Amino acid sequence: MEVKTEPAGRLYDIFHEAKLKPEAHSSRKVWAEVFDVPEEDTGTILKMLAELIQLTHATKEKLEKLNDINHELYLRPFSQIERVLSHINLDAGWKHWKDQIDEPTIYGLQFCSDKLNRVTNYTKIPNEEIDSIKQSLSELTDQILNSELDNSLKELLVRNLEGLRQAIISFKIKGIEGIQREVELNLGSIILHREEIRSKSISGKESALLSKYFKFIEGLNKTISTAKNIKELGGKDFLKLIGIDNG
Repeated sequence: MEVKTEPAGRLYDIFHEAKLKPEAHSSRKVWAEVFDVPEEDTGTILKMLAELIQLTHATKEKLEKLNDINHELYLRPFSQIERVLSHINLDAGWKHWKDQIDEPTIYGLQFCSDKLNRVTNYTKIPNEEIDSIKQSLSELTDQILNSELDNSLKELLVRNLEGLRQAIISFKIKGIEGIQREVELNLGSIILHREEIRSKSISGKESALLSKYFKFIEGLNKTISTAKNIKELGGKDFLKLIGIDNG
C-alpha cells in the first residue's frame, strides 16, 4: 500500500491496518508489525507511537484551518483516537486497543482524508521509489564510512544521512513532509559548515563521493517537488551553496 501524502489518510491506513490484527496478539507485536520494526525494539516502537500522536495533532490542526467544513463533525474521530493513544501498554493484549478503534472512527478518518486530499492534491510516491531510495541511502552511507574523507566531514555526512534514514523509517507516519524536513536540515548543516568543507581541499575520489552525496539529495528534492508540485532546487545550485562549481 502506497503511503498517502495527506495526514488523515496516513492515520486511516495505520489504524485500519492495526484494527485488522488478531486479538490474540500483544500490543507490542501489533505496533511492531504496523510500523515494520523489530518487536523487541521498544525504543523505536515508542518513538513511532509518539510520532503517531504528533500526526494526530497535525491532522486536527489542518482540519481546524478549513473554513468550509463542519468542524464538530470532522473532528469527532480524534476524541477516540486520543483516548486510544493516551494509555500505552505494550504488554497488554491487543483486544483492549482494538475494541476502541471502532468503525465510526475509521469511517470518520476516511472522510477527513478525502477532504484534505482535495485541498492538498499531492501526488503519491510509489513504494518502489521509496525502496530504491532506501537502498541508495544505505549504499551511500557505506561508501562514505569506508572512504578517505576527513573524519569531521565524514561524521557530518553520515549524521545527515542517518537523519534521512530515520525519516524514511517513519515515512508511513510522517509522509513526504518528514523527508522534506530532513533534506532541508541536510542543506542547512552543509551551509553551516561550508567554510570547513571548502578548506579540506577535497579532490579525486573524495570529490566524486561528495558530488554523489549532493546528487542523492538532489534526487530526493526532485521526488519531493514532484509529489508536492513545487519548484525544485537543482543539484548545481546545491554545490554553489558551499562555493563548489564542478561544471
